[in-house]
Amino acid sequence: MSKKGLHYKLIKAFLLQIILISAATLFGVFAAAKVVEDGLLQSALEGEASYYWQLYQKNPKTPRPNTLNMTGYLAVANDYSEVPESLRHLQPGYARVQMQQHKPIVYVEDLDNARLFLVFDEEQVAALSFYFGIVPLSLVLMLIYLFSWLAYRQTRQAISPFVKLARLVEQFNFREQRSNKLDLTEFRESTDSEMIILVNALSHFTEKLAAFIERERNFTRDASHELRTPLAVIKSSLALLQKRNDFQANEAKAVILIDRTVRDMESLIETLLLLAREESSPLPEDDIVINDLVATLLEQFKRTLSKPKVSIIVQENHFLSIKAPEKVLSILLANILKNAFSYTEAGQITITIDAHSISISDSGVGIEAEQLEKVFEPFYRVNSSGQGHGLGLAIVKRLCDRFNWSLKVRSKPNEGTCISVFFSK
Repeated sequence: MSKKGLHYKLIKAFLLQIILISAATLFGVFAAAKVVEDGLLQSALEGEASYYWQLYQKNPKTPRPNTLNMTGYLAVANDYSEVPESLRHLQPGYARVQMQQHKPIVYVEDLDNARLFLVFDEEQVAALSFYFGIVPLSLVLMLIYLFSWLAYRQTRQAISPFVKLARLVEQFNFREQRSNKLDLTEFRESTDSEMIILVNALSHFTEKLAAFIERERNFTRDASHELRTPLAVIKSSLALLQKRNDFQANEAKAVILIDRTVRDMESLIETLLLLAREESSPLPEDDIVINDLVATLLEQFKRTLSKPKVSIIVQENHFLSIKAPEKVLSILLANILKNAFSYTEAGQITITIDAHSISISDSGVGIEAEQLEKVFEPFYRVNSSGQGHGLGLAIVKRLCDRFNWSLKVRSKPNEGTCISVFFSK
């Protein structure tokens, strides 16, 4: 159970309520005992002493107070013969004295040359207080606990549909299932108006989300298909044009630039088609050896890119095999490599293959710290002189998110950039 969930908060509130009630009850018991001892008993003893002195003044031979719980002793003219030894040292006022196995309250008061000792043993009173005070109070406390528990059960029952709905939405895989397949029939039968409002709002939201995703997917697919036709015409015309050998220097550079641009556009369209197709119907996964795939990609880049001042270093620390669609991995690594080549005119590109990751670092222009957060945004380029359309790293980020791979970028201006992909173990 999540510590941030409603059930946890309810249990926490219930336990806090129990603790506060128990603390208040204990405080009340001790306060009542203190009031009884310091207030009622002392007032009662003072009243008994005052009443005895009234009788004593009328008849000095009046018997000393002697009841079930109270015993009186009188000392006249320093004659303490009838006063127990343990009481003789007491001065006027209240005190507790150890007498046999008890420690009763003793009240001492003087009148003329006489001193009255009233010994009150509150054991009987304590017993009565327990049976007629503590026991009923404990029963009331148990009833409070019971009512609190019933209130908790009712509250939990009231919020259970909301918790269940939250878990249904949390566990629903929007990637693998269509959002309009979120079954809310069970919750529509609820009599809770808030639940009905929430279900209707969620239903409208999922419908709009499904429509938006479908529109985006259709646009990507249709636009990519439509762009293939003019690209095919450009490629065929370019092939005829390249057969000529009478180009001037500037014309030959223009033809090479057109050829490179056509290849980039073809690769981009192929990627967009793959993303649209993969979201609607997942691609088959195979065990792909990253070491071999990197070697194949480097051969392709060497044929299409002419960068004699850039050296390539491959550090194969491990033999890395990943279960994933080969086309996805190819597009992922190709975009990272293309990004490294685009921003490195001279220096080196280092490819490091570890047990669960691959890192591609370059010694190019680097990226400012404030720009690092934007490099994965579509159509964003670090500087206008960079090649490409600003979609490469955005596609890389999208593929990593789709397959739960971690992506990390480190960069310093004028020192280069390192992009690492950490594959799930």
